[in-house]
Amino acid sequence: MKRFGAILLRTVLLACWAAQASAADLVVSAASSLTAVLGELKPGFEARHPGDHLLLNFSASGSLARQIEAGAPADVFISASPKPMDRLQARGLIVTASRHNLLSNSLVLVVPQGHAGLQGFSGLAEVARVAMGDPGFVPAGQYARQTLVYLKLWQAVQPRLVFGQDVRQVLEYVARGDVDAGLVFATDAALMPGRVTVVAKAPPGSHDPIRYPVAIVVGSRQQALARDFLDYLAAPASRALFEKHGFDWAVK
Repeated sequence: MKRFGAILLRTVLLACWAAQASAADLVVSAASSLTAVLGELKPGFEARHPGDHLLLNFSASGSLARQIEAGAPADVFISASPKPMDRLQARGLIVTASRHNLLSNSLVLVVPQGHAGLQGFSGLAEVARVAMGDPGFVPAGQYARQTLVYLKLWQAVQPRLVFGQDVRQVLEYVARGDVDAGLVFATDAALMPGRVTVVAKAPPGSHDPIRYPVAIVVGSRQQALARDFLDYLAAPASRALFEKHGFDWAVK
């Protein structure tokens, strides 16, 4: 009986060790504007892969690209602009065949809830502080600068600018009333309907098309799991969730 118990215990322990050994962490580095939707997608993917864990790393797309260039662990990269992905592709750091455009978005001008006076972009030259992402590495900031240049407002607004480290920080500046207005993605503005008000959408042609490319990182040790994650992003349930959060889907 004791021998049977010892064998049973050993079998259970071996099973546990085998499960631990087969478990994997999939690291997804994604643009800050995807924080909410990927957070909702995470439980479904982990349920599809019992024992595996989806680790989400959010920041400005340019910052994430630099992390990958420096050798930081990442299996999948989702950028809010093609440029950071282009840079990684040029350096041979992504699996080119896996790259495709996943989503699109739009750029909007927001003000703190209840803030009166500003009716559109033309009024930005008259307000004290305007927030946008740092165009050096934040895609929303790059689109914002393009829009202001297009509208011939860049020179007038530049001295009033407050730069955020990512689009979520810009949104928080506006929501707290730290600035008079801000330029963010429409999907981010929708997260705070009671704290910010959208007063205008960037005019057509005022900035590059907002595309979210996704790709597997060459250095990934979880290539098969990463491919399954990309398939999961394209599943009907995932598509519905992206659309619920305001993203446009599968842009060419």
